[in-house]
Amino acid sequence: MITLTHREKTLALIITACLAGWACFAWFISPAVERVRTLNRVIPQKQAEINQLTDKSAEYITLRDSLTAVRTKIAKQQNDFQLLPFLESLIAQCGLTDKVAAMQQHAARLSPEYAQTIVEIKLQNLSLTQLVDFLVKAESSDAVAAARSLYIKKSLTAPDLLDSTIEIYSLNLTGGTASGT
Repeated sequence: MITLTHREKTLALIITACLAGWACFAWFISPAVERVRTLNRVIPQKQAEINQLTDKSAEYITLRDSLTAVRTKIAKQQNDFQLLPFLESLIAQCGLTDKVAAMQQHAARLSPEYAQTIVEIKLQNLSLTQLVDFLVKAESSDAVAAARSLYIKKSLTAPDLLDSTIEIYSLNLTGGTASGT
């Protein structure tokens, strides 16, 4: 058996305490401090992701509500609604009958439930006021119709007037229902 002096026992006790302190620091304190640093770095990133998710959620809700409103408007629209005759009557109502150079209708099936009708209208020698009035009436009507594209240029025959090509589209139910999200 080894006998240690008081000084050696004190030194051994100090070394043991230092080793125990180092072990506690290495196994408990250092990982905890590193975890806190990591969390302090990650928390702002996660908060930014939460804010983005909140924004996207609000955007989704807005789009969903808009889609529901469009579906309701389509469902309320008369089953026999035709875009071309509607636009012809609107052109006559706006006094643009003599300004129409051409009108063409195209149809496309978007899904089993919905079809899209596109009418391309070429108008010549009309004023900006007449054009805006026509577009406002087309989009503010009860029909589900909106301008898809608009091309405007100065008229070659009358510099103070415009020539315009407008594509107006309308959605129609082809079968199925307008309910569901």
